[in-house]
Amino acid sequence: MKVAQTYQQNSQSNISSEGLGFSLATDLNRPGVFLSATVQDSISFARSMLTLHKVVNSNMITPKKDYSKYQKWVHGEYLKELGKEIKKRDLQGLIRKEAYLQKQIASYKRDLARLLKESKNLNVDFNQSQSKFWKWLYSQDHEAWVVLDPVISVQEDGVIFEAFSMDESTYGRVTLPKEELILNEEMQRGTTNIDFSKSLAEEFDRVRSYRPLELNVGFKEANFSTNISSTIEKKIDLPESWINGFLEVQSASSMNKTSVHFSPSTISDLISVIERKKDNVSPKSIKFFLEPGKKPIIDIEPWGIKIKEHQHVFNGNQTKEIRIWGRKRLKILKELLPQATELRVDLLGTGLPSFWCIRTNNINLDLGLSGWSANDWSSQAKFALLSNIHHVSEADIQKVANALFQSNGLEIKHIVDKTNLDSLNVTHALTKLCSRGQAMYDFHKDIYRWRELFPLDMVSKEQIEPKIFKDALKIIQSGQLTITNQTNELFGKKYIAEVTNESAQPEQKETNENKPTVISIGTVKAAEYVNTATDFLQNKVEQAKSPKKHTLEITLDSNNDVHSMNCSCIEYQKTHLKKGPCVHIIALLKEIYRQESNNSEEDNGKR
Repeated sequence: MKVAQTYQQNSQSNISSEGLGFSLATDLNRPGVFLSATVQDSISFARSMLTLHKVVNSNMITPKKDYSKYQKWVHGEYLKELGKEIKKRDLQGLIRKEAYLQKQIASYKRDLARLLKESKNLNVDFNQSQSKFWKWLYSQDHEAWVVLDPVISVQEDGVIFEAFSMDESTYGRVTLPKEELILNEEMQRGTTNIDFSKSLAEEFDRVRSYRPLELNVGFKEANFSTNISSTIEKKIDLPESWINGFLEVQSASSMNKTSVHFSPSTISDLISVIERKKDNVSPKSIKFFLEPGKKPIIDIEPWGIKIKEHQHVFNGNQTKEIRIWGRKRLKILKELLPQATELRVDLLGTGLPSFWCIRTNNINLDLGLSGWSANDWSSQAKFALLSNIHHVSEADIQKVANALFQSNGLEIKHIVDKTNLDSLNVTHALTKLCSRGQAMYDFHKDIYRWRELFPLDMVSKEQIEPKIFKDALKIIQSGQLTITNQTNELFGKKYIAEVTNESAQPEQKETNENKPTVISIGTVKAAEYVNTATDFLQNKVEQAKSPKKHTLEITLDSNNDVHSMNCSCIEYQKTHLKKGPCVHIIALLKEIYRQESNNSEEDNGKR
């Protein structure tokens, strides 16, 4: 997907006697977005935006080393060693060739000087240089080339800034509530990209509490100009996985989590240890020891350094031990923690993503970390498979889209009332909209919002069905899946099922019936050993012939989202969702949703 981002000008800041003003340039190719307001808590907002800028520029993947200069030096040394031999062979020929090349270089320099002079006269030298830079970056480092500017969503109840890191393993989000804004003019709701340059980030560092901060997003009226330098354009070949990153983040954020409150000073101590120690020995993880009614303990491996929380206690109902990786990414929070007033960590489990929610007065910064640095949100995480199973008609999706578009955010139960659809279809229609980049899940308020990442004509409605879905359908059609029990639990409905693997090895026919089964070696004891080995092999064959069973459990909440799950198969027991759900869980979810859909249709028919 190729995207052209066009800005009327760079984002700018200006200082006057009335205060410090920020004008964030928006993408002209997107629907108009406008906000003009004064931010009351300017310090907290500026620190949060500086942290978001660190997220945008962070990359935990080791960059490829450039050996071109070294190779050039080696080539020069090699020529020095062969200098005498070269002189013997064709010295005059090389001299003539060098003179010819020098003439060509001089001609190119004259042409270049003439072109530079013309470009300055036309005032297009900057755009040409920028275009050359993007082409060079595409050939040298494609990963850096696809980095997008942050996404801003202006909503009726606040402003949301979102961005991914360069390696797409860290998701950052800043939420500026409407209570912190004094509107100068009526806002215009919408979503677009903003130009967030390094120079703008440096201006955020100059914000002071005694100086009011004016925030201007977009332009009230569109300005047009024929001057070729009046707009700034970046053409980006956007990977489809970028949209998947947003979908995976909200799918993971809606799952069952273990929430732990920490003092900002505790996490500051954690970051201090990470910075001081050299982690060249595995395991490079941090472990949370959580016991109900007691203060949490963080164990930093491999050094065994334990940091105990001194203020908050764990409010869970069972003892847990959770380990996560990719701890270096927490250094992004270093500058924000001294101003933080509240900090909460939401853990999905060992090796799974974690969400770090830092609240500075009324402004929230959320940091979503994937399971580890190399396991990025966009291509490695597979949590969206749990919520993208059920088929929803395009007409139902459009009903849900209209309800979201006409609102400032809705809970699922309110969407059900507005569309007259059942909660199952509403839930999966929302997932489809999120996968298309047209909606977002706000985990702070537990609502869905209308948020267009791209114009409608760029959204692909046809998606390739994952292979795991086809394998799950084969399990259902072959009759290997059986739901053995269904009960109502505190969180919703609990399903227990069995999957039987009937692909047993065929029974081998004995070809030599008259052959003796015991080898005669002259001793009775040896024959007993042979009989024992034969019995052992026969037991193994019987086990291979007998069908294998996998027991699995799934609990769905009132919105038909997965609350908890478990499967006895080797794949799930080995990874525990680190690489997504196993095929058995997908098959059970498909069958549950099919039955729920049939029951809903029967109820509608009776009415």
